[in-house]
Amino acid sequence: MGSEEIALIGIGCGSFLIPLGLTLVAGLRRSKMALAAMTVLWAGFTLLMFYQLATTGGWDVLLYILLLLFVSAPAAVGGLIGGLVGWSRADQMQKDQRLVPASFGGLDGNGTNR
Repeated sequence: MGSEEIALIGIGCGSFLIPLGLTLVAGLRRSKMALAAMTVLWAGFTLLMFYQLATTGGWDVLLYILLLLFVSAPAAVGGLIGGLVGWSRADQMQKDQRLVPASFGGLDGNGTNR
């Protein structure tokens, strides 16, 4: 495998994993503003690539197609998966916290015996 193939795979994996991690953290914190900002950034990038694709001719079109395939699409999938998993885990953590008793083993909130 040549360096070009490794670079394409690396860019695709990076553009999947970075939004996955960012939206996972935003989902865990239930930050609607951060999720919306990342969605707007992704949509803006994708629209810009489609605009450039429509206005460019010749072989230059391949660059924008590759950017859509290896940056925009993995970023959308990673962002969607990260946001959904983070949001559902935040729900699960809230449910688990409601079920946990206030103290274990006779210790109060400060860690001292009652």
